[in-house]
Amino acid sequence: MTKTTNRIMAGMAGAVLLASGADAAFAGLTPAVAESDTQPTGTVHSVADYDIRSSWLAQDEGYTQVADVRGTFDFDQEGVTPNDELFNVFGTAILSMCSKPAAELEVEQTGVANYYINVGGNVQKSFTLDLSELEDDEQEMLMGCSCATGSPFGQASVIGIPLASVVGMAELEEDVNTVTAYGADGFGQPLPLQYALDKNALLVYKVNDQELRSSEGSSIQLWMPETVARYFTRNIASIELTREDSVPDVQQVDPTYRNKIEIKNSSDGCTFRAGDDITFEGVADDCGSPVTAIEFSFDDGRTWTVCDTEGATADKWVNWRFTTSFDEAGDYQMTVRARTADGVVSPLSASLTFEVA
Repeated sequence: MTKTTNRIMAGMAGAVLLASGADAAFAGLTPAVAESDTQPTGTVHSVADYDIRSSWLAQDEGYTQVADVRGTFDFDQEGVTPNDELFNVFGTAILSMCSKPAAELEVEQTGVANYYINVGGNVQKSFTLDLSELEDDEQEMLMGCSCATGSPFGQASVIGIPLASVVGMAELEEDVNTVTAYGADGFGQPLPLQYALDKNALLVYKVNDQELRSSEGSSIQLWMPETVARYFTRNIASIELTREDSVPDVQQVDPTYRNKIEIKNSSDGCTFRAGDDITFEGVADDCGSPVTAIEFSFDDGRTWTVCDTEGATADKWVNWRFTTSFDEAGDYQMTVRARTADGVVSPLSASLTFEVA
């Protein structure tokens, strides 16, 4: 199946559908039904001197309206993005960091595996470290990454050494409060040291069981849960631990791109029969706050079927599946949004049109 994504007015339209002739294959949770009483928050952001407003606009174009749709719902937080699909989110240029594949993540890699990094700054003595010598500290983590702007999702199983292990080897001078990982190209983004340690930043050398290789310097990459991808520096050549007059701010996701949601499959060319089970499937992600519910509407947002995602964590995406059926023939439109623990409703909803015969 193919995936299609189109921009509609101020919203985002995606597509998804899997059809089954009989029983749904997912554990049946009973979704709650709620009236549409929430205006999405976080829909205004500033660019230069302009305030940009984003909102979902009703798309009533003669679709069959169904209120309070019932069905079965299931979700998990598993799965990884194949390496040849992971975008270059590891910090080359801030405005184009998601624009092209990273050579270290391509299926056919060139270069060698180099795990050497230099550690300096406000430390008693600078030193060079081979991370392979810290294998006893090695950790594996399933982690999502997200751009500050834009809609790509990415998730990978990564293996590396905690930044805390390296910091623990350095004899820090008094009041060191900032860490900066510099790539071989000189790119680096300062981070509050305590923030990086609290987030369990990893110095990664293996992604989805694939050893990273590089043709320029180290092949180490910085990965950090619940942090935008501009800090995911690649080809780390050095780590500087410094004492700054003020602790650097940490960039957050642009409010318009909070709580992203996508529909993963296409309904192109598909016609479903009345009474057949239809499964909608997709992904939701918010960088920093757990997704607490996925909500579906089949009547232009007048009513919403609320499906809780209890136990979901903010460091990984939510794979969601919703199965329902329709007794009457017609053209339908499904709109889906997500809700986070801090109350943000997806500023950009995803929608899908399909036919029931």
